[in-house]
Amino acid sequence: MSGVRLLPSASRPAQAWKNGGGVTREVARRDDGAGDILWRVSIAEVREAGPFSHFPGIDRVLAVLDGRLLLDFGAGTAPVLVTPETAAHAFPGDVPVSGTPDGGPVTDLNLMVRRGRACGAQHRLPPGTVTLPLTPAATHLLVATGAAQVTHGDEAHTLGSLDALFVDAGTAASITVRATAACWWIEIVPLTERP
Repeated sequence: MSGVRLLPSASRPAQAWKNGGGVTREVARRDDGAGDILWRVSIAEVREAGPFSHFPGIDRVLAVLDGRLLLDFGAGTAPVLVTPETAAHAFPGDVPVSGTPDGGPVTDLNLMVRRGRACGAQHRLPPGTVTLPLTPAATHLLVATGAAQVTHGDEAHTLGSLDALFVDAGTAASITVRATAACWWIEIVPLTERP
């Protein structure tokens, strides 16, 4: 992947979960030189309560695009309710957690990064117009929940619901987003090797 690319939701095949409780559609990913995931962004439909998959060495950030999801980390901790209005929730991918849809199916947005190799964050952008500066070393993705127009320089892109825009590191200094519904802004930064 390189530059700025529209990633239409219609082009994502659904991958059914082994437990039958939902499906996942991969938005974008980058692997490291050994064939392991460096980072991955996906959208999942959670239909039933159940445990999350175990991902050793992965850190996760989960946002809810539609519905209400209760995350249960066990061990006497209070469940965490994640909704479209709350902040994304970060947690290690190798700790036991289960998710329960509260009141109906849930659509969530997942960011996974390889611990020690990259870090990432998701931020909710309210409807309206905003200009976002781009971190030069970071890869960015914008995921729309409704209609959105994105411009950078002389280029423009039109996004529909659940479409994404991929912006590779160093491609542009900023983008302007005009959206009729909330969007999610994802930033993934590679970590430099330490001596």
